This record gives sequence, C-alpha cells and structure tokens, in this order.
Amino acid sequence: MSYAWLTDYHPDPDGGYLRRVAKALKALLNDPGAIPFNPGQRYGVFWDYGSLHQHPDPANGVMRTEEQDTLFKQGLEILGTSYSHLHTIVLKLTTFPDNVEDLDMGVNMTAYYDRGWCYTESYWSSLAQASGLSLDLGLMSGEAIGRTQFIEECTQNGGRRPPLLPSQFAAELETKWFNNGKDDKPLAKRLYEAAFDEQFGKATDLFYSNLGWGDAGAAQLAAVLASGAAPRIETLWLDGNQIGDEGCKALAATLEEGIAPLLEKLYLFHNKIGDEGCKALAAALKEGAAPSLKLLVVDNEKPPELVTVCEERGIRLY
Repeated sequence: MSYAWLTDYHPDPDGGYLRRVAKALKALLNDPGAIPFNPGQRYGVFWDYGSLHQHPDPANGVMRTEEQDTLFKQGLEILGTSYSHLHTIVLKLTTFPDNVEDLDMGVNMTAYYDRGWCYTESYWSSLAQASGLSLDLGLMSGEAIGRTQFIEECTQNGGRRPPLLPSQFAAELETKWFNNGKDDKPLAKRLYEAAFDEQFGKATDLFYSNLGWGDAGAAQLAAVLASGAAPRIETLWLDGNQIGDEGCKALAATLEEGIAPLLEKLYLFHNKIGDEGCKALAAALKEGAAPSLKLLVVDNEKPPELVTVCEERGIRLY
C-alpha cells in the first residue's frame, strides 16, 4: 500500500483508507479462478503502520525498543524491493478519504504526489512491473466489482508514469515534502537507485501496455533503455498507447545504439505510429539494431523499407 499519512501519530485515524482498501481487496479476490489468486491461498498486505514497528507514544516519551528499532531499519531497507518487485501489486491511495475535511486532528493535507515517500513508492511501482500491477485507488468507484473491472478502473488513462532514471528521480525528489527530509530524502534516493538497478537488471519482459504514454513517454523509456539498465530484455510490450512517429524514432535510435542484444519481440500495435516512425525503425534494423529480433508487430500500413528489411533479416512483421 502507498498512501499519505493524515496525522503524525496515526495515518488513518477514522478508518477512511482502511474502508477503501477493504473494498479493493474484496474486488481483487473476487475472481478466484484467475492467476495469481487461487482458492485457499493466503496473501499478505504490507501496510507500513501495522507492518513496521512505530514509536508507541512519542508525545509521552514512549519510543521503540532497541530491538524494535533494528527491525524497523531492516524493514526500511527492503521497501524498494517490496514495492518494485515484478509480482507485487501496489495499491496507491492517491486521494484523501471522503471525510478527511471533517477530521479535527491537525490533518496534513499535502497531496500524494507532493510527498516524498508517496512519490518514491509510486515510482518504485512504475519501474518494471506489468501494467495492471500498479493500481490507483483514487480512480476506483467503490462498487462491488470483480477483479478485471477493478483493475480496468484503477488503470484508467494509464494509471502510472514512465520510469525515471535515478538521476532524474533524485532531482524530482528535491521538490517533495518529507517529515524528516534530512534522513529520509537521501535514503529514498539510495533505495530508488537500488530498486532501479535490481528490477531492470533482471527483467526479461517489460509490459507497458495501455498506459496512455505518448511520444514523451516513449522518449523517457528510450532514455532508460539507453542507459543500459535492461540488458536482458527479450520482450517489450508498448501496445495500446498513444506513441506517434517521434516516440517511435526515439525508440529506434536507442535500439540502434545496441542496447537490446537479446530483444526478440517488439509489440507496437494500437499506437499512432505512421510512415516516418516505421521508416526510422527500418533504418535502425538495417544498421543491425536488435540483432535477435524475431517478431515486430505494428498495425499501420507498413512502408516498403520496413517490409524489405524484415524480410532480409527473417523478422516476422505483423
């Protein structure tokens, strides 16, 4: 779970977040035949307030014990892996509970994306996870629905942003609010970079389908790939986005740099790529880009240049 604490002493004093999460979990589990949710299997929910040792009563000087403090710090060290893992579902509570204005408890109204830890958690879940695993609960209707409809609701208009390079993330984090910025800001930067290296370093398939990314999003992904972060990538899904010629050109230029030697399948259908984008792909492939490529899927009319180079290299073109 990723959410904004409402007060310093309790993140959800009236249970508004809890009620929304309960509905979300019910919807996720309301499709027992679908992978990975199987009847009888147990699932864990990481909620920092209940999963990590907090200071019991700091106002009266009651703090964590030495052992609890050690466990708390150990928990912080694995946050990046937990939120960015390829099989973790991240529930992002990007909006406040409906009744938050009625709480007279010194509520912190700093928005979700303006908070350092929320921003970090959101971008952890935007690294290499598949499209439907980063879910924005600010988009859910609250109706009693099944898993498929729930995921569609919580990924409306994409539901997530393209991944950032660690240097880009560090620069953005300087503008975010932390309760304890002196300690937490450098920690968040370090943990983001570690998660970035870990997840992209081992990723063989990147599923960025139906995220609403346009040319800027494609260019940002191209910058991440150009850094050499994902040397093992074999399949890249970018279908169902809004990528046009300029975004396709950015991807083609990156491929031409030789950063994806193992890439076998590239899915670009259901975008807005025209002749110019396809010609850029053709030119890159002609220069030897993606030497392992076996399948290229684009749904627009293919220019002769692309058809020819795919035939010459034995690439299946659809």
